[in-house]
Amino acid sequence: MKVIVVGAGVSGLVCAAELARAGADVTVIDARDRIGGRVWAGDVAGATVDLGAAWIHGPHGNPLAEYCRQEGIGWKNDGAWGDRMQIHREDGGLVPQPVATAVVASRSDFDPAEAVQATGREMTLAEAIDWYLADRRFDGETSTAVRFNLAALEAGLNIGADPDSISATGAGGYRLHGGGNVVVDGGYGTLVDHLAEGLDIRLEDPVLAIEETGSRVIVSTASGSERADRAVVTVPIGVLRSASILFSPTLPSPVVTAIDRLRPSTVEKIVLRYRKRWWPDGLKRLTFISEDGRFPAWTDFTVHAGAPTMVGLFNPGLSRIPPDEGGRFEMAVETLTRMLGEGPKPIGAMVTDWLGDPYSRGSYSYIPVGAGEADMRVFQLLDGPILFAGEHTVPEYFGTVHGAFVSGRRAASRIIDA
Repeated sequence: MKVIVVGAGVSGLVCAAELARAGADVTVIDARDRIGGRVWAGDVAGATVDLGAAWIHGPHGNPLAEYCRQEGIGWKNDGAWGDRMQIHREDGGLVPQPVATAVVASRSDFDPAEAVQATGREMTLAEAIDWYLADRRFDGETSTAVRFNLAALEAGLNIGADPDSISATGAGGYRLHGGGNVVVDGGYGTLVDHLAEGLDIRLEDPVLAIEETGSRVIVSTASGSERADRAVVTVPIGVLRSASILFSPTLPSPVVTAIDRLRPSTVEKIVLRYRKRWWPDGLKRLTFISEDGRFPAWTDFTVHAGAPTMVGLFNPGLSRIPPDEGGRFEMAVETLTRMLGEGPKPIGAMVTDWLGDPYSRGSYSYIPVGAGEADMRVFQLLDGPILFAGEHTVPEYFGTVHGAFVSGRRAASRIIDA
């Protein structure tokens, strides 16, 4: 059987690897000049840093973590989100310890599904946050800090969107695993290279059209056309929404509706590489509470990058930050200075732009108001020569590498079983 996998991200690579192991003739086609998709271990002044996905969230019971164990791929555990963290006010200084404790606790205590169940109605994540603050009777600085954490970090970074646009039910359907957050040794590139070993991968060849002809498909790229028995499409939801790939005949109505309803998130990173580590020993994470939402979350990535490195996360759609790379660099350095005092100048820096990347058009997917889990699950129900995979097809794991991993395995199994 001949199978063409569109996209050399984790979902596409694991799908191709499983199919090749089962004896299928598999070709992976990707528009980029590299494999990995939104997994990208980049070089920043000699430091290797994951510029896209970075963590396996919750290794306990996590299918991707289990695969890494089986394959001998090591990792380092960064602990839970609140471990070794400072929470800074915009006007200077740290929030009081009781406030910090409430902020950290809210990360696990807040459950959007609880708010939906208590009110008996669908709501936005912003409304769920309002309900939570009132139900737990937070007030004063505690209420302000907890709200910022849930709106700017949980919604704005973890989900990657405005809390007013996120479905509380959709967010509540995400499945959490325990065990902290782990980083693959050498970055996610280690996993990507392992999955790609021995595969037939064609790069820098954008797929333009996929035509279903009876029980087979014709995949047309910038370099020509190729026939296959199956095509597995793993491009991100932002790319599907852009209609840069023409499907003929038109995809089934439920799939078209799902593509229209689902949305890509807009989370970006800035990486600052230093000659020497100048922040306090034992400090792992920083939260900066501000009115303009600038660079609200920072992580010390030194142990993973192999050199003194700070990584800041931000959502350009929810932050009043400059649009240009130079302006963002200056504001990021200023933000760290506000929290930690004057430090040395970075010797290297990089700012991502996943939203502007034509082959990602966003960071990952989320379920907005007006959509639901069924819109992600509908991709799993297709039964024909064109199948779909990607984190946007797994409602319990959306926005994660293990979601992509599970979806790629699922698509491969569908083809093998058939």
